[in-house]
Amino acid sequence: MLKTLQAPTIDDLYAMVGEGLVTGREVIHTVFPGTKPTAKNPPSPIGKPKPRKEGGGVPLRGLIPGMAVHYARCCHPLPGDRIVGIVTTGKGVTVHTIDCVNLEAFSDTPERWIDVSWETDTSMPEHHIGRLHMIASNEPGTIGTLGTVIGKNQGNITNLKFVARSTDFFEILVDVEVTDVRHLTNIIAALRATPAINSVDRSRG
Repeated sequence: MLKTLQAPTIDDLYAMVGEGLVTGREVIHTVFPGTKPTAKNPPSPIGKPKPRKEGGGVPLRGLIPGMAVHYARCCHPLPGDRIVGIVTTGKGVTVHTIDCVNLEAFSDTPERWIDVSWETDTSMPEHHIGRLHMIASNEPGTIGTLGTVIGKNQGNITNLKFVARSTDFFEILVDVEVTDVRHLTNIIAALRATPAINSVDRSRG
């Protein structure tokens, strides 16, 4: 098993799992090969699965196979953004946009930076979360209009948070499920054309 997973010792394997270089599933499938699903006997899906790229991996280049990946919630990177990976012990790699303000915290540890980029094949796009910062009129029907505009542009609201509210306006953060930067940009353009929306921009924090 150690030879297959390229780990010198058991302790090294523990460290590799902790750093996200090897997944627990890979260890189980190596120790018990019979548990690995085959094309002839696939597991029964629960609900409708989202389309995935061949290999079932994250659509990123520059990663070690099996490495755990997380998208930073501070900048919400989307396909089309310039990105960078930060290695975190026990968590794998966290992907940030190249202009994320939180990257400054890692300026003294360049060894943790990984050069990553999005896969160019978009034949089976995955969905990602883009965050919008919005100021809208505080009047009946505004939230309904907001949801309608996003839905008509093939977006899906996954979270909505009121940041501030006054007699005339309210400020909100809206998380929208989209395929890439262009998709989010189209939604922003549609929202800016809506009279009830005073301003809308992509949120970076």
